[in-house]
Amino acid sequence: MDGRILTCVYCGHEYPQNTPAHGSQVLTEHIKVCGSHPMRKAEADIALLRSALAGLIGADSEDELRQMEIAMRLLPAPDADKAVSINAIHALLATMTPNAGVKAAAEGSPAAEGSEP
Repeated sequence: MDGRILTCVYCGHEYPQNTPAHGSQVLTEHIKVCGSHPMRKAEADIALLRSALAGLIGADSEDELRQMEIAMRLLPAPDADKAVSINAIHALLATMTPNAGVKAAAEGSPAAEGSEP
């Protein structure tokens, strides 16, 4: 790069001289933690929307959501009303973080609550 210094366009973080602009793991790792990167807003928006949907549906964990879907399908309600709730459940399931189920299981376990099994 002939002495040029690569700089994050969002926060101004400078990388060591000769860091490649494309395909570099250091850049990929920085994007994950850069507070100014547009992904932080997208992540915050998703969290806000998930929280609102979970409040409306009354469930947030994968198991709860799957049980809620079964219950919704069995309710004697208009199909259009059921579809709205089921779509919200599917949106919550689709936007779960990869290890959210593992975390929820650990939080719900007796050991995690401080009581004995």
